Amino acid sequence: MISSMKKAHGHYCKICGKYKANEKFSGKGHAAHICKECAKLPIEKRNEMQTVNRLISLPFRLSREQRSWLEKMRKDKREDVRNTAEWAWEMRFPPRAQPEDEIDMDLDELP
Repeated sequence: MISSMKKAHGHYCKICGKYKANEKFSGKGHAAHICKECAKLPIEKRNEMQTVNRLISLPFRLSREQRSWLEKMRKDKREDVRNTAEWAWEMRFPPRAQPEDEIDMDLDELP
C-alpha cells in the first residue's frame, strides 16, 4: 500500500545530499536548500560537494543536456569530480567489447 511508504522528514540539503531537521537550516538556507554546516564550508568545497552529489543522483537515462554536462565533468580540474563523473559515465556507457581484429582466434585451433 502507498500509505506504508514513509516520507522523509526535514529539509533536503543539496550540498551534502542529506535530509536534516528544520533547525539545521538558517533563514536563507531554507530557500537555498543549504544547511548551516555546509554554509560554513569554503565556496570551492561547497561547489565540489554539490557537483559530486549531482553526479551521483543523475538518472540512468540522460537528456542531451545532462549527457553533455557529464562529458564536461569528465574533464573537470577537480579530481573527485573527475573520478565520480568517470564512474557515472562507465555505468551508463560501458566500454564495448574488443573488435574481432584484436581477438586472436584461429578457426583451425578450435576443437
